Amino acid sequence: MSAAPGILLRDICKTYRSRGSEVVALKDMNLVCPPGSFTALIGPSGCGKSTAMRIALGLEDHDSGEVRIAGQAPATATASGITGVAFQDAALLPWRTVARNIALPLEVLGRDPGRYAHEIAKLIELVGLKGYEQSLPGQLSGGMRQRVSIARSLITSPEVLFMDEPFGALDQIRRRQMNVELQRIWQETGSTALLVTHGIDEAVFLADYVVVMHANPGRVVEVIEVPFPRPRSDDLYSAPEFHALTDRIAKVLHGH
Repeated sequence: MSAAPGILLRDICKTYRSRGSEVVALKDMNLVCPPGSFTALIGPSGCGKSTAMRIALGLEDHDSGEVRIAGQAPATATASGITGVAFQDAALLPWRTVARNIALPLEVLGRDPGRYAHEIAKLIELVGLKGYEQSLPGQLSGGMRQRVSIARSLITSPEVLFMDEPFGALDQIRRRQMNVELQRIWQETGSTALLVTHGIDEAVFLADYVVVMHANPGRVVEVIEVPFPRPRSDDLYSAPEFHALTDRIAKVLHGH
């Protein structure tokens, strides 16, 4: 793992311009994710959370500031396979099996999937889908499809894992189950993780640091360290100290 921050955004500014109008999406945004840490980015709709992630991934330009992913420029990090991505929409190819969907990033990077059969099998087991290797996405539940998406994001053994509302479409019970699973998977991989979420509970359960953003313009207003030891079980959701921290974050989120 690199000694550089897993993710570094320094003084990032981004303005959208259209037909003479301007919208400042991000202004002087700063974010540092230490190597091997799990950071949750939370804020109201339109505060620039997803924009910040897309800039970090090199999917979108920024007007000014510096971006480094494990010490590299975003495009270099992506091209070398040290970043993995999971979005809210699992975006699986319907004609490909579970195993072949997981192999897709290898093909994009010009690697032979056949040489990674063992790694693919290990990931399928890691995300709890052993026995579904040859299943098609249409034969899977929503939660299972998201597990395939997460396995796919891990096939290149990324140093840095980006997740944008990966469980946003799931009901609360299934979402909490997936949070426990994601924590287990992340701990086994040792990646630096950045999660964009609207869920305060989800952010506190998963993260080492919760980064709270406000909108107009999009900016970081507070970074809150989460003190709970790992591994965290779903019993944590009912603990008084858990609710105290989620209440504190809610007040920051709503500007109180």
